[in-house]
Amino acid sequence: MAVVETECIVLRSYDLADADKIALLLTADHGIVRAVAKGAKRLKSKFGGSLEPLSRLKASYFKKETRELVDLDRAEIIESAFDLVSEPEILTRFSYLTDILISLVPAEDPDPAMFRMMTACIETVRNRPEAIDSVSLYFEAWLLRLAGFFPSWDTCSICKVELGNGAEAHVTAEFQLICEGCRRSSGGEMLTADDRVTVARSRRQSPEAFSSERVAADSLTRLSSIFKRMIVRATGFERVDRALQAGVQGSR
Repeated sequence: MAVVETECIVLRSYDLADADKIALLLTADHGIVRAVAKGAKRLKSKFGGSLEPLSRLKASYFKKETRELVDLDRAEIIESAFDLVSEPEILTRFSYLTDILISLVPAEDPDPAMFRMMTACIETVRNRPEAIDSVSLYFEAWLLRLAGFFPSWDTCSICKVELGNGAEAHVTAEFQLICEGCRRSSGGEMLTADDRVTVARSRRQSPEAFSSERVAADSLTRLSSIFKRMIVRATGFERVDRALQAGVQGSR
């Protein structure tokens, strides 16, 4: 039986039997793990309030090769997320983002970049709650990119000519971009030059820097709609589909 110590973020927790809970943890170096927290529902549990969503922990757990679930032994709070989860809109939005992360990321698939991205997004919204829309867009873009579902938007998918910063482009049904010269019909959605600049910024900036620069409301709506359709295509995730059909950002 191996003992693992790691930093992690609580994605969600739910009841198991009378006194126990299962916690889904995004770890810094072991991906998403599902941990049994024995006695977590008891009044004097050693886990206390550490299993609240979005809390950042220093945890240790026991792992057996023959079991999918690990046994959580210790969970010390590094940074509580109580201030975030007490705001209904922010809790709902992060619940949606957490759901798509769980849908796109395989269990126990180490990805330190994913952990850093999640940590930075939580911290940005903690410092500036009004940035939740921009941070959600950033999260969607990076999650698609890290999970391998974001195609190259640097060149036309047909003629392979590089799309300049000021060029408009059209999004195909497969979410590839084509230049104006290769377009053969009036259908499809157009990305403006500003849309493409916004996507480029999301690739090179932190969520703090990205959300500090204003994104036009129509661009935010258009890009998030496209990203949600990408997520639906990749996962078949119904909650994303409902959010898209309702025409809302995230899951307000």
